[in-house]
Amino acid sequence: MTTERIRNAAHEKEISIRYILLAVIFWIITVALIVMIFHFSGQSATQSSNTSNMVVNIINEVLGVDIEDDTVIRKVAHATEFAILTAFTFAALSSTNKISNKTSYAESPVKLMRSDNEMNIVFTLWFTILNAIFDEYHQLFVDGRDGSIRDVLIDLIGIVIVLIIIRVAFTIYLKTKGKSEIVYT
Repeated sequence: MTTERIRNAAHEKEISIRYILLAVIFWIITVALIVMIFHFSGQSATQSSNTSNMVVNIINEVLGVDIEDDTVIRKVAHATEFAILTAFTFAALSSTNKISNKTSYAESPVKLMRSDNEMNIVFTLWFTILNAIFDEYHQLFVDGRDGSIRDVLIDLIGIVIVLIIIRVAFTIYLKTKGKSEIVYT
């Protein structure tokens, strides 16, 4: 099939090739991040401690500080990895939702949320929280590690901060373009 025929077929079905490509890229990155998180949580206590000490040594050298306890670094890493996962999950869901305007949330007979943006935020929140819970559950089976509700809450801090930034950025974007959010009633 030639490129022109593919474009015509996509246009007839009102499918966006651009958003298909973006969705695929963002989902690949999202899955890769989940695998990376799973890998780090699968490290034994000794391996995890060695990784943390290496990071602390790099931070001490680069910033010229003398951090001895890696607890803060570990907790910041928890929040950061889930913040990054949240950003890519939101991008993947948002791109997936824009592939076809014929299958959008706007066409749904039951509207639980007011807009596509809110739907993407809520689904992202659930997806990333479930990953945080699974991450801690996985650690229950790793030598020398344990699962912690406190770590899930720390992950949640990273998740919520990114979702607030996304919501504020979306609102600012709409205001600068002189648009308002499409709200379903």
